[in-house]
Amino acid sequence: MQAARPSDLALSPLRLLAGRDLRSFAGLAHPTSLDDVAAVFDLDRSWHGQGALGSARHRTDWFNAAAAGFARGARVWANDGTVVLIDATDVVLVEPLPSLLDALGEPETRLNSFQGTFEVEANEYVYARRGLTLYVNRAVDTTLRIAAFAPSSLERYQRDLRLDLQMKRLPRSRGPSGGRLP
Repeated sequence: MQAARPSDLALSPLRLLAGRDLRSFAGLAHPTSLDDVAAVFDLDRSWHGQGALGSARHRTDWFNAAAAGFARGARVWANDGTVVLIDATDVVLVEPLPSLLDALGEPETRLNSFQGTFEVEANEYVYARRGLTLYVNRAVDTTLRIAAFAPSSLERYQRDLRLDLQMKRLPRSRGPSGGRLP
């Protein structure tokens, strides 16, 4: 099967994202396809995971992607080949976080998020109309994670796109004899 030609409208925001230039980023184009992402990022279609997005818990496939400055790569969340969200951790931004936050202005909201099993107060800066969410650690002025999507309302972001980052602690394992493992 031949890949579709990338959309010119989708490539510009993807290039800004891949270049980690979030000051100018105004959201992913709608629609953005996996082929569009593959034209800018190194997209691995050989394997995909599945997760749930938003409070509605939409089952969504995700693919791994790589680009310079994305130390741990990125996840590209897509439904039937249409990209709904791209998220990444450990992204080296082109400008310091305080400067970026000043340029972006006040977020539409700041939500509590999770670092593993720990809830972190108001560190999810949501710019839904810009198609951007920044997870920040203001104590050391770093970005923990970014999420990019097509511009939306805050309500749609929370219902359909928001990442659930909470990790749940599992009960300690028991060995075959029913005793606790060390």
